[in-house]
Amino acid sequence: MRTTIKIFLFTVAVSLFYTYVGHMVPQKEFHPPMTIELRADLTPAELAEIGRQIVAGKGTCLTCHTIGADKPGRFPDLGGIGARAAHRKPGYSDVDYLAESLYRPNAYIVPGFAPGMPQVNKPPIGLTDQEILAVIAYLQSLGGTPTVTLKTKLKWAGETATQETAPAPAGGTEGAGGGPQALFTKYLCTTCHKLDAPGKLVGPSLYDVGSRLSKGEIYEAIMDPDATVAPGFPPGIMSATLKANKFYQKVTPAELKAMVDYLASLKGDK
Repeated sequence: MRTTIKIFLFTVAVSLFYTYVGHMVPQKEFHPPMTIELRADLTPAELAEIGRQIVAGKGTCLTCHTIGADKPGRFPDLGGIGARAAHRKPGYSDVDYLAESLYRPNAYIVPGFAPGMPQVNKPPIGLTDQEILAVIAYLQSLGGTPTVTLKTKLKWAGETATQETAPAPAGGTEGAGGGPQALFTKYLCTTCHKLDAPGKLVGPSLYDVGSRLSKGEIYEAIMDPDATVAPGFPPGIMSATLKANKFYQKVTPAELKAMVDYLASLKGDK
């Protein structure tokens, strides 16, 4: 009888815990992103304006890139890229270089920067070939004149985005099926955070977060990133990135718990 009561109480406790975790995921009303009409007759300038919206929104480009900043972010500053692109890689036109940078971002790494930019035509970003043309038009306009239209043919257009695998982030976060660490690759966390060493990227390193924050504080940092912002980092970037990637719509309570448990286990060199 006593064993039965213990099992019952344990079952209730587990159910209550997962109910609590489920309520940690924001129950917000989301609307589909505004549809941008990509008409076949768009001029290069009109296409560039649409590209600007994609860069700032669906493409999440400004999470890691700056435009005209004195100090670049994790990836190169895009100010003036329209003028530099034609001279960046021998034998490549500006369109070739910009297209490769989006479809094959790790084929050429600008000196002084590390690889790791995800393919933008691959989930979770998942830009279409037409959207990529719009982005290229916008990038051309940064220091140059846009020339591409929706009729422009790109070498990698139409591919299934499976031919290139970006270098796996350090710290054992490769691929699906790799335990809780794989979730940090799935949700692009390792694009902005280091898990295995000190030193900031776009956001602070998480290699010792378990020694600095409780599990409750880690939950809050994920679910409400602007509640407490690490010193030296601007507010709004993480929350905007998670919303743009639809993290709060995609993550499950079980995944969230696994991520928090894993982060809580990271104690740095201790």
